[in-house]
Amino acid sequence: MKGWWNMLNRENIGKRIAFFRKEKGITQRELADFLHISYQAVSKWESGKCLPTVDMLYEISMLLNVTADVLLSEDEWKNRRIAYRDSGLDVQKLHALKTEIMKLNAHEQNILSADYADACLFQIDTAKMREPVYACITCVPGSKEKLAKEYRYNQEICADVAANAMNFILQHGMKTVILKAMIVCGNYNQEQLYLMAQAFQQICQKNEVSFTGMEISSQPLNFHPEEYEISVTVVGVQDKDKLLVGNRLQEGDVLIGIQTEGIDATNYPFVKMMLDRRPGLYHAKIDENSFFLDELMKANVAFTREIAALQEKGYLHMAFRMGNTLLNDKTFGKVPEGLGACIDLGALPILPLYRFLLEQDMIGETVFPYHFHMGIGMIVAVPQERGEEAMKVIRQYSNCWRIGVIKADEGHKGEKVWSKGKLSCRFAST
Repeated sequence: MKGWWNMLNRENIGKRIAFFRKEKGITQRELADFLHISYQAVSKWESGKCLPTVDMLYEISMLLNVTADVLLSEDEWKNRRIAYRDSGLDVQKLHALKTEIMKLNAHEQNILSADYADACLFQIDTAKMREPVYACITCVPGSKEKLAKEYRYNQEICADVAANAMNFILQHGMKTVILKAMIVCGNYNQEQLYLMAQAFQQICQKNEVSFTGMEISSQPLNFHPEEYEISVTVVGVQDKDKLLVGNRLQEGDVLIGIQTEGIDATNYPFVKMMLDRRPGLYHAKIDENSFFLDELMKANVAFTREIAALQEKGYLHMAFRMGNTLLNDKTFGKVPEGLGACIDLGALPILPLYRFLLEQDMIGETVFPYHFHMGIGMIVAVPQERGEEAMKVIRQYSNCWRIGVIKADEGHKGEKVWSKGKLSCRFAST
């Protein structure tokens, strides 16, 4: 045994010990302390002046997370490799999770292939359309995602970004067809990831959209274990002559606001400033049954059923997806020249979440509607004579209110939206 040991190449073994020690980010002295020897002994090994004992070599390999064979054998050294597990990624575990999530995918005939880590292949039935137009949008949750991660509103933020992506397409009068989700994360809790995939599936089922999976890109080198980033891609289609481009709008059209939950992601910076100034709001209640944070993080609503029902009746002249405010000129950009949207602030019922925000008295009542959408996720324009009927159609699915009218822009030349009145003192319940 002693003769075999003496035949080993001390210089090569020393270089290997130094290589793996540096890879672990430890100094000669730190390795010596771990082994309860002098750092001079480590220096002699690495310079090839002497060899550690067999027992000591085993301890070194354990500390450096390599096999003794890699330190001793030239063949093992030449065939050393870096595995995914070395980066903290358990590929087999991730594969098993992705396989389970794939079972949530839609199984309609139009979905030809929706395997993870591959392109989604699908067909869209446009046989009854003379000139089909397609839409595609990719959305992220915005800064609202930070609060979701911190307080584990994971399912809510998934449903929220999915609803927003759908509404971007719905405002053009299009039918949403396909949704694909993507999550980039560290080694995030696998049970939570599955629940997030379920949240996407459930909102798709509710809105008759084909869910084609949630891909997971696990990157433990780039993300902390509790970090993630979400994105959603939605595809839609519609016959060109049914698109909502503003040409149907006319003076006198009624504006109906449809209720949504939570806040828009672009509202988050305002709310975050309020939370920073009054940390007690994190755990505050807005009434006997509801916590502020729970109401804040509720998912926005996708209005697929409302838009489809209004189109089927022939009532829909236009749809406006609300962002962070009711009174954004860009939102109403498709209103024809010479017309504008007049919003009656007095007709807005103040929902509990917005009543609570208003009561904090951090934002003045006059500018409050310029900061928030007041719980209105979509405004639809319908003919004046169909206003009441349109509201009955919408109320099969969501609360709604008559909140304004399309008017000539006299006195508001060139403006696309303006307001009249002031916020009412009457508060509405959801």
